[in-house]
Amino acid sequence: MSANIVVLGGGVGGVVAAVESKKSLGGRARVILIDRKKNFQFPPSFPWLVTGFREPAQVQRPLESLRSKGIEVHEAEVNGLDVRARVVHTSTGSVPFDQLIIALGAEYDTELVPGYSRWAHHMYDLDSAVRMGEAVQAFSGGKVLIGIARLPYKCPAAPYEMAFLLDDLYRQRGMRDRVELGLFSPEGNPLPAAGPENGSRVAEMLRERAISYHPKHKVWEIGERTVSFEEGAPIAFDLLICIPPHRAPKVVVEAGLTDGSGWVPVDPRTLRTKEPGVYAVGDITVVPTPHGYVPSLPKAGVFAHGQAKVVAHNISAEIGGRLHPETWDGKGACFLEVSRGKSAFLKGNFLADPRPDLDFRSPSAVYHMQKILFERYWMHHWF
Repeated sequence: MSANIVVLGGGVGGVVAAVESKKSLGGRARVILIDRKKNFQFPPSFPWLVTGFREPAQVQRPLESLRSKGIEVHEAEVNGLDVRARVVHTSTGSVPFDQLIIALGAEYDTELVPGYSRWAHHMYDLDSAVRMGEAVQAFSGGKVLIGIARLPYKCPAAPYEMAFLLDDLYRQRGMRDRVELGLFSPEGNPLPAAGPENGSRVAEMLRERAISYHPKHKVWEIGERTVSFEEGAPIAFDLLICIPPHRAPKVVVEAGLTDGSGWVPVDPRTLRTKEPGVYAVGDITVVPTPHGYVPSLPKAGVFAHGQAKVVAHNISAEIGGRLHPETWDGKGACFLEVSRGKSAFLKGNFLADPRPDLDFRSPSAVYHMQKILFERYWMHHWF
């Protein structure tokens, strides 16, 4: 009898886990992917969507196309998890599992900050990115304020990348002298997981582009034209772009899989949860970094990708009996776009001992092209 491998979530981690599991096990397992959306969306390309470098159709693929790889795709809302009875309850019925891979990502709690839903834009889902793009393209001058509402948030480079790309966009349009750019964050320095030296390099890049930077600013409330903070003076804006507060989906909280952090704790090397046969990958997890610059691993798609491959491999090893188990190495990399033609690049091992082994490369056209090629790889290889 074939095993039921159920994957929750059709983002980066979920797609990789489903495809790799089916490729390894073939007919020895049913692989079922459940997501409420019809399409996979590629968030690393959302900044390009906002600045007019991509159209919505270019940054998504139908999840149904995974059926050609032998994966069963259920378009449904996950309503509950019974990890003891080993069943997932969805809006279209219940699905039993032998192995469960949770890749539901983070949800956005826009109501946590008063005024957020009315006055702020963000690019953390496709529809919101489209609306934000419309506001950015229509902007004729004034103060653009970019910020981070709460920690943690996914894609640590995103707000800084957006600031650089808006600087470039308005320079290209010959209106940068009519646009004031500012960025606020509850963090003490940019990209703290990358260490103080690399954070200082990003802060200097902001200064070089006349983008004001306000660290240690935690949002209290958003008004029609101002953002108020728990400490410090309010900052005025004409256009506000703010990363919304993140939280784990309600179903994993109700299933008892989260801890005091609000996220799902996992073994850093195997991504196992406390429940046998239940794994979690990507943004939904909390992975301690005892030797890192921050207490836990940043939330980023590159980590979800690597973790999903390890989980799929180990489940295949357990079911098929022909593979040796693997462990996740903690390695990751990301691009930091600074213009339409240049990108910086950061890579490293974030779980290395005695400290993270990180390498920051200055912006160049080479890394910009590598990001384009990475996007092409993702949109074609996995679908």
